[in-house]
Amino acid sequence: MALLAEHLLKPLPMDKQIETRPFLEVVSHLPPFFDCLGSPVFTPIKADISVNMKIKAEYTNPAKFRTLQNILETEKEMYGAEWPKVGATLDLMCLKRSLCFI
Repeated sequence: MALLAEHLLKPLPMDKQIETRPFLEVVSHLPPFFDCLGSPVFTPIKADISVNMKIKAEYTNPAKFRTLQNILETEKEMYGAEWPKVGATLDLMCLKRSLCFI
């Protein structure tokens, strides 16, 4: 839990850019935490958090997708009118919802 608190609760950098790799690493520790609680109440939250697989798929090019903003900008150009309801952008919205709930 200390790892999560250390990384998820720290203030945003001045440029408000969240680095993709550290973010995904920290979020990957959340599902086992909810397993320890044992309550089915957390099942939907755990499902939202587990969708970061698509986000990881977008992170195949660390130089291009260094920040979450880079992923969003690329998908906005790529998907046009379908954006933001597709791809890693949709997953990030679900993930944000769960993190806000937590």
